[in-house]
Amino acid sequence: MTISDSKSSIIMKSTEQAITTVFDSEPDSQMHEYKLELEKICNELLKFGLTRNQAKVFIYLGKYGSKTSPEVCKALKLPRTETYNVLNDLLNLGIISSEFHHPTKYSALPMDKAILTMVNDAQENVNKLAKKELEVAQLWNKVPSFDSSLTDGKLEKFQMLQGIPRINNKLKEMIKDAENEIKIICTEKDLSRFYYSDFLDMLGNLPIDVKLIISPTQKIPRFIQTLDRSKIRLMPTHDLDNQCFIVKDSDEVLVFLRNADQTSRNAFAFWTDTNSLISSMKKLFNYSWQNSLPLDFERFLEHQYN
Repeated sequence: MTISDSKSSIIMKSTEQAITTVFDSEPDSQMHEYKLELEKICNELLKFGLTRNQAKVFIYLGKYGSKTSPEVCKALKLPRTETYNVLNDLLNLGIISSEFHHPTKYSALPMDKAILTMVNDAQENVNKLAKKELEVAQLWNKVPSFDSSLTDGKLEKFQMLQGIPRINNKLKEMIKDAENEIKIICTEKDLSRFYYSDFLDMLGNLPIDVKLIISPTQKIPRFIQTLDRSKIRLMPTHDLDNQCFIVKDSDEVLVFLRNADQTSRNAFAFWTDTNSLISSMKKLFNYSWQNSLPLDFERFLEHQYN
């Protein structure tokens, strides 16, 4: 190797070592604030199903422009094979594109288009699963049960539910399967959560007896004016403070152990079809209904908003 070649090699190595990105910034640098913001974005992208490295590569391409696979590998300090796999995964997801260039360069879609692509993808997958529901259920029912205990009579069950998505799914099942009545006691915050989860719309369309007690009551949201006022009662006192439960017919009850006063992630409830507990909750509801106040929108709203 000549002296010239040796110098060129040293320059190339020092250049490679000098490759840094905002992800490498130190707390005392001007870029660190941007690093923190990008880490927040990275965490949000994980909610769309991306892995951390996929999110990091997407962000890098979005902020540093078109790059080749080796450039991504060096800049983000990822193994070469993993970099190749991540880029292929992002291509398959449709949130980056490859350019006709040698070596191949990759570029990210604008963030809004990338999110829309991932949301549409998720919705399509959900639609496919929904179409499979009836097919799988029919196949399931064709196979007999081999559990002899099922013939010994009904076994009471309970289920612990953590997080709003799981709780909402169970509530939708209860409302969908209701035949006679739905009885609800909830706080104002719970009522707002039900509204934004479309439960009030579902309840309003049911041809069954729906009764709702709101307690404690300080301020009634205007959106419940769409419901039948004779089916709503108020309990301004704190006798039922922080309680929220839903009884369906005489066969299911869902009780919030942590309701809307907690964060969405920490919401906690249990569901059961235990007859004794259902009977107790119905008695509590009926007693509360008798001791609550009829809803007078005009007078209540005039008092609260004027």
